Amino acid sequence: MEALRFENVYKNYGKNEAIKNLNFSCEEEELFVILGPSGAGKTTTLKLISGLEEVTKGKIFLKNKLVNHLEPKDRNVSMVFEDYALYPHLTVYKNISSPLEAIHLPKDEIDKKVKEIARVLQIEELLLRLPSMISGGQKQRTVLARSLVKKANVYLMDEPIAHLDAKLRYQMRGEFKRVQHIRKMNILYATHDFREALSLGDKVLILDKGVTQQIGTPQEIFNKPANIFVANLLGDPPTNLIEGILKAKDGQYFFQIGDVSISLSKSLADELFSKINQEKLVIGIRPFDLHCCLKQKENAKILNTEVYMSEIAGHYNVISIKLNNTIIKIREEKSFKVSLGDKVSVDFKEEKLDFFDAISGNRIF
Repeated sequence: MEALRFENVYKNYGKNEAIKNLNFSCEEEELFVILGPSGAGKTTTLKLISGLEEVTKGKIFLKNKLVNHLEPKDRNVSMVFEDYALYPHLTVYKNISSPLEAIHLPKDEIDKKVKEIARVLQIEELLLRLPSMISGGQKQRTVLARSLVKKANVYLMDEPIAHLDAKLRYQMRGEFKRVQHIRKMNILYATHDFREALSLGDKVLILDKGVTQQIGTPQEIFNKPANIFVANLLGDPPTNLIEGILKAKDGQYFFQIGDVSISLSKSLADELFSKINQEKLVIGIRPFDLHCCLKQKENAKILNTEVYMSEIAGHYNVISIKLNNTIIKIREEKSFKVSLGDKVSVDFKEEKLDFFDAISGNRIF
């Protein structure tokens, strides 16, 4: 059963189209992530669901019920924003209980629900403290508890942990997933962080300037990005995108990048020629699918190229080479040492390549 459905939804602010023909559905007990950069339309989408913004055109259904004209209070949704927004003069207990008190539940039922969600989120010992007495991560757990304590059709999370440090974000991602699984909730989670999207989402919607770029499981969007925008959004470092020309000469096939030629197999070249109507295209390959060798390797795809830059990135190194003014990043083991100016060979497996149309940016295969 669908918890939520968008049908051909538009949202305009004057002449500006913030959301353009948005279509998606969220199944029951699904953690659905909306991923995109600032200005993509993530917050607007959540506000349309909650009723804080009106739909310009199209339909929104909650539990198969059309809700376009329902007031926010009648939609039974719960929303968490990035800002803590805790009541500073109230204890953690009273902050969590406030949504239940607003609907006049009996005190014993309120107490039961508050303690239950506090136990799930491991903040039982904080219930009598004021917000000024707890840490940033504990405040965020309190905000989450307040959002989840009341049963809702759908829970909307708008960048709820973006301001936390990396360690706390990692911990809170685990909390979201665990609580969602335990309580079998319908969650829409908006973020600009691809790591959150891939680690949390059962399904991911990628937005840019209000337009859907791709919808799929984390595995689908990571392994088969629909276009150049998606490929560039995912990964750290992001996918290398290299524009060039597909060529054939004397029975040999290669991808030409300025004065650099990368050999391709006949089977791959034949498939490409059958699917494109122009020679120019863009290949994509992730940094961890490229491999450097200090010794010149005869059959390597890229020979005798110079190290442009080398960076230490925690438990791995990022090595950069330059091909016709295009910087290509390679992720190598920390033990692999190179210096600026060293000559290296670079190799990869053809099956790791993605191919995109140079004009539309869409995936070829």
